[in-house]
Amino acid sequence: MLQSLNTGSSEPGLSNSSPTQLPRNLSLVETWGFGLTGLLLWMGVAPGTQAELGSQAMWVWIPGAIIGVLINLQVRALGRRFPDVAGGTPNYVTHLLKDYPKLTSYAAIGYFISWVAVLPINAIILSDLITAILEPLGIGLPEIVLRIGFTVLAFIVAFSGSHALGTLHLVFLLPAVGFLLTFCLQGSHAAIASSTTFSLLPDSGSTFSFQGWAKWYLSGTYAFYACETASVFVADSKRPIGTLQSLLVAAGLIPIVYVGGSWVLLHLAPEPDLGNNTFLSLLAAAKSFWGQSASSLVTFLVVSNSLLSCATAVAICPRILYQLSRDHHLSPIFGVTSRQGVFAPGLLLTLILSLVWLVWDDVHQIVMITGVSWFVCFIVLHWGLWQQRHHVNVFFPWLSLGLCVVECLVLIVGGLAWGLPNLLVGLLLPIALMIIDRLIRKIPYPLQLPQWFNPLQRDRQQKTLRGFIALQVFVLILFICGATILSWSGSTLVDRSAATLSADPLVVLILVLSFIGVAIACWTIFPQIVAVNEARQRAEQLSGNLQQTLQELQRTQLKMVQQEKMSGLGQLVAGVAHEINNPVSFIHGNVAYAQSYVEGLLKFIELYQKHYPDPNVEIKTEAEKIDLEFLQKDLPKLLNSMQVGTERILDIVLSLRTFSRTDEADVKAVDIHSGINSTLMILQHRLKANTQRPEIIVVKNYDSLPMVECYPGQLNQVFMNILSNAIDALDEANATRSYQEITANPNCITIRTSVVASDWIQVAIADNGPGIPDAIKNRIFDPFFTTKSVGKGTGMGLSISYQIIVEKHGGKLECFSNPNQGTEFVIELPIQQQGAKSV
Repeated sequence: MLQSLNTGSSEPGLSNSSPTQLPRNLSLVETWGFGLTGLLLWMGVAPGTQAELGSQAMWVWIPGAIIGVLINLQVRALGRRFPDVAGGTPNYVTHLLKDYPKLTSYAAIGYFISWVAVLPINAIILSDLITAILEPLGIGLPEIVLRIGFTVLAFIVAFSGSHALGTLHLVFLLPAVGFLLTFCLQGSHAAIASSTTFSLLPDSGSTFSFQGWAKWYLSGTYAFYACETASVFVADSKRPIGTLQSLLVAAGLIPIVYVGGSWVLLHLAPEPDLGNNTFLSLLAAAKSFWGQSASSLVTFLVVSNSLLSCATAVAICPRILYQLSRDHHLSPIFGVTSRQGVFAPGLLLTLILSLVWLVWDDVHQIVMITGVSWFVCFIVLHWGLWQQRHHVNVFFPWLSLGLCVVECLVLIVGGLAWGLPNLLVGLLLPIALMIIDRLIRKIPYPLQLPQWFNPLQRDRQQKTLRGFIALQVFVLILFICGATILSWSGSTLVDRSAATLSADPLVVLILVLSFIGVAIACWTIFPQIVAVNEARQRAEQLSGNLQQTLQELQRTQLKMVQQEKMSGLGQLVAGVAHEINNPVSFIHGNVAYAQSYVEGLLKFIELYQKHYPDPNVEIKTEAEKIDLEFLQKDLPKLLNSMQVGTERILDIVLSLRTFSRTDEADVKAVDIHSGINSTLMILQHRLKANTQRPEIIVVKNYDSLPMVECYPGQLNQVFMNILSNAIDALDEANATRSYQEITANPNCITIRTSVVASDWIQVAIADNGPGIPDAIKNRIFDPFFTTKSVGKGTGMGLSISYQIIVEKHGGKLECFSNPNQGTEFVIELPIQQQGAKSV
């Protein structure tokens, strides 16, 4: 017998738990790309950690990598629990601890602040690198212009939509991650080959300092905790389960990069004079196995890391604000987005805060302050996991509690090691933003209202599409000419000054120009794609509206027919049952008295015969005439059969009343088995044997079911429709078989009931008939579709049954069938109805 399958609109394993409904526009490749960026953040932290801790730095990276893997696994489970929650980890925190809205808002805003800081930090790093390359060549560029340009560049693309930003990101991601993994693996091989002893652990002779460890562990979490970024994009991914799978891939790569890469630096670039210079540290290590190509490849790694981090930050930050707004933690304006995934208010706030950090102009302080805010979010995450420790999606709750305690200690000790002012600013900054948001909400100005911003955004998009083509062509031509001139001039200058440069200026030039070129291409091409896509969507919407109208008319017609049919049938059955019930009840009640009277008379006759054994001739003649001896034996049996018959009639009347349920139009808790049995009683005349076939066997495999809230009369109609169809199918198959063949392989209907979950029950009705052909299996629930001959079927029975089960009761009705193997209809119903639905 076939078993039931759970079906739903979302992917298996997902449960809807949020009202957020972002358009699922991002492809799986785009979301995977954003999810692997965290691996590149290792390059920014590893050199500084090694410069201060030496070999003891491995005590930072080994536990950090292990915890980073566990965080990825845990966040993946939370993503399956909250598939419609945008923003990833910080917004999962707000849903884990709904009873602590201020605390979770504080943690989520801290996470947001840390990603905002990524933009100015990398803009400063790129600007300083370009300035250092150009100074020996005698070229000077305004540093502030470079910094603002690199900060703003990703925002320009982001305003073209999520696809544009995702495309820009993917162009540089795969080679960057590929070269990073090559550095770690090839470097590990070179380190093992050049070393007489192999050990991942620090030298036993070096001194361990808890304060130093806490200081750099706090800073390192900025990297090895950040490989869960794919969760940010689950809510607008076309394949959320596939997006969450990237967390497993990232988790598998964390030890390779964070432990393997750090071990490579420790053995191949141990010089303390390198300090925290990422480029020089990677270059010193790579020279031993990349040789002359080391400068170009390391330059590519450093520059691509900065560019990709900027693109990732611009993609993450507005989504965090969007979900916080949807969950009523921030102003409603941040909950505005377009169908193309442009979170304009969130992008504007992110840009403003990025420029503020840019004015600060101290990378060391920016990293430390935002690192504190970042770290607090994960402390709250681990505490939230402990609070939800009994939920199936929470792994290692005791470990989460332990991590929460250790991380609080690390925050205090490590934060003080970086400086008390930095620690205090990092702790207070999210509170400042929360206060500013509160003040914004109180401003009586329409700027904070989505109703004001949505029309503005639509007008901007329409104007962009009407007058943007000429500007796009001009910008492309200008960029091509400028790139050609810069490439020619740059190659000439590099040839003359190559000996004085450590970084490869051509690689920097090519990467920067390529990034700008792809950004311009996305900025110019995607608006046109958007215009075409919107025109297609409008056409599809118009066609869909027409089709929906036709379907609605068909459903309305079906409902009217159903209601009329149910009304007529219910009134007829209830009327007949009522009319039969009165006289039958009268007869059934008097049969008992008649039986008592007859028994008394028969006893009196026996007593009379006992005392007068010799009656006169006339009495003897009359006794022989009426066969008194037989009458004395048969009359009690006759009365007993009359009582059984009236009881049978009363059972039928009760079944008719149970089936019709005309007095139970509202939801009521009933015994499902009672409804099934009453339906079988009504169909008894069709189940019993006749001249064409033996009796149809009914097998009842009833489980112990609770009382189920339902519309009893309509649910009984479903049982009637399915059982009637099963009998029809068996009779149709019997037409081609002899009586002996049917006896050898008898007709059978099996009814199985069970509790399938804590709040769902299942009723399965199966027959051993001819089955349903595959060609029509998908159409059996369509209105007016029938395979029966004219006059034998209306094509409405299963369609009505589907509406009653799915639309009226919020349940499931599925059909499983194979040719010559029978058919099974599986009904699943919630034990409690969430609310009455009109059909």
